Order: sequence, then C-alpha cells, then structure tokens
Amino acid sequence: MKILYDYQMFSLQKFGGVTRYFCEIMKNFPPEHQFSLSLLFSENHHLKENRDVIKKMNILPGKNFKGKYYIQKSLVAVNRYYSKRAIAKNDFDIFHPTYYDNYFFDILKKPYVITAHDLILFKFADTFYKSHTGRPKMENAIKKANRVIAISENTRKDLVEILGIHPEKIDVIYHGYNTIPAKKTGVYGKYILFVGRRNLYKNFIPFAKAVSKLLNREKDIKLVCVGAPFDKEEMEVLVRSGILDQSVAVNVDDSFLNGLYAEALAFVFPSLYEGFGMPILEAFANDCPVCLSNTSCFPEIAGNGGVYFDPYDQESISKAVEKVVYDSAFAKEIKLAGRQRLAGFSWKKAAMETVSSYIKTN
Repeated sequence: MKILYDYQMFSLQKFGGVTRYFCEIMKNFPPEHQFSLSLLFSENHHLKENRDVIKKMNILPGKNFKGKYYIQKSLVAVNRYYSKRAIAKNDFDIFHPTYYDNYFFDILKKPYVITAHDLILFKFADTFYKSHTGRPKMENAIKKANRVIAISENTRKDLVEILGIHPEKIDVIYHGYNTIPAKKTGVYGKYILFVGRRNLYKNFIPFAKAVSKLLNREKDIKLVCVGAPFDKEEMEVLVRSGILDQSVAVNVDDSFLNGLYAEALAFVFPSLYEGFGMPILEAFANDCPVCLSNTSCFPEIAGNGGVYFDPYDQESISKAVEKVVYDSAFAKEIKLAGRQRLAGFSWKKAAMETVSSYIKTN
C-alpha cells in the first residue's frame, strides 16, 4: 500500500504538534508499506530532525531577512502546485492531507483519510472563534473523508455530536511519545511550570490569579512559563497579583524543556479544551507531578496520573496545586502513576493503527 501525504502543515509550521505527529507516523511507518510527501520546500524543524527518513530539505535560513515573507508565500504556492500535480497522478492508494484545505476535491480519485486533532473552532465558535474562516473547509474535509482518525475518544465524541460523523467511520488513535534526554537546568530553584500558548482557551490568566496566593505566601517559588514573552494584559495581571518578580517567560529547546519538567514542583495544565494534550506525556516522562483540568480529554489521557481541578474555578486550581506542593507523598504517588500511564503510548503503535485505518477504506 502506498500513502500520499501533502504539503499543507509543513508549509505553515516551523514547529508544532501537527507536523510532529505526521513526522512520527512516517518515521514509524511499517516497512512493507510506502509513503511519499508532496512537498518541495519547508522550514519545518521536525522534517529537519528526520531528514534521513523523510528526505526533504530546508532551503531558507532560520534568520529573518528583507523579503523573506514574500519568498515564503511564493514557496507555499509552489508547494501547492507540486502537491496538486502529485494528487492528479493518482498513483497511490490512500491520500492523507495534513490539514483541511479543500484544494484536492476536484482532482483526487482515490480514498482519503483525515486526522481530526480537535474541534476547538466549533467548540468555541461563540466565544474565541466567532468569525473564523476555517470552519467550512474543516467541516467539508472531515465529512467527505472515507475515514476519520480522532486522536482521543473525546475528539471522537465531538465529531459525532458536533459534525454528525457516523461513529463507525472514526478510528481513535492516540499519540505516542519519544524519550528526549533532559538537560539539567538548575536555573529557577523551586517553581510551578506552565507550557505552551497562553491565549484564548488556554486559560492562563485565571490560572495565574489562582496560583498567586501560593506564590505570595511562598516567595521562593516561581512561575516559569515556556513560550512567548508575557503580553501587556498578562503583565498587568501579574503585577496586580503581586507575582511579576516571581514570573518568568522563556523559550527553550526540547532538551531544556524536559529538564524544566524534571525539576518542577508541578506542571499545571489549566486549558479548557485540548484534542490530546502532549505536555501531559512530557511531564509523565520526566517524573513531574501533573495538575490538570477535569475537562475534555484530560482524564482520558492522564488517568490516575494527575490531580484534577475545575478550570473555571480558581479556588479549585489553587487547592490542586497546593496539594502537590505541600504533600510530597501524594506528589510521589501521582508521579509513579504517570510513569506507568506513559507506557501505554507509543508512536510505533500509532503508526500501525494508522495503517489499519487506511486498510479499512478499501
């Protein structure tokens, strides 16, 4: 069987969960099957890491320069043209687009499988994403697919309830996890860890307010946020909460990130919704106690490997974090449970199950 993946997300993302996912599936693809990627140009970091398996080159330097934006736009158009030509040949068995653009509808003659990572655009259509233009394309791409891969049972439920997808058309395939060596940091002392984007449904500001009580009481504990610098609104909240001097925003590589997990008092994941929640597995792999929301896919992925809170209730968040910080026996218990839970997630297993999903289209 031969599978064709397309250019879409590899033209959009330098880093990111979606392109990491597709690289891991390709990297662990069973040798009796073949895959190809209809892509000429990309700056994607995950492709670069796996260029021995996925032979694509990064032709633009990492640094910014005058005119780079326009060159990138031109290269996306070239990738799209190249991908359409590859699809039009129809010399493959299954097409697996990496995102939801409908550009292939008129030329594809073979079955296609699509991965639904989450339905955030639909879940928060009345709040965070009122006028998002991507919803119709996403809905069309999912509804017309021969099969749909959901990355959690919670996403499968959303597909059925929100888009009306028949349950038998959906395969739930969990992500895997690759162990990455942790680089010892020793920089921040005692700290609570937050990882990822902080806007919209990520619920950062209520979380910061919730932990401020602990940080005001324990002046030697910091809040370390891996991601972009604090914006104006976040800075104002940190100032009003009295914890600006104890708060740090930092961008780090994967090795340093794993070191931060390993040395944290707790990793807190207060998001209102996620499709899967890869940071949960990252924390588990580094024996970091996990405090997380009791919503969406979190209980399904973390099981008994974390302490749960209501993300809409700041007091609930505060109590969960303080339970881990002040009760070392409890923290040790959930660290062990997390490590045991991690054993159930494998990229090799995910790749095998993805091939099984492809086979069902025939």
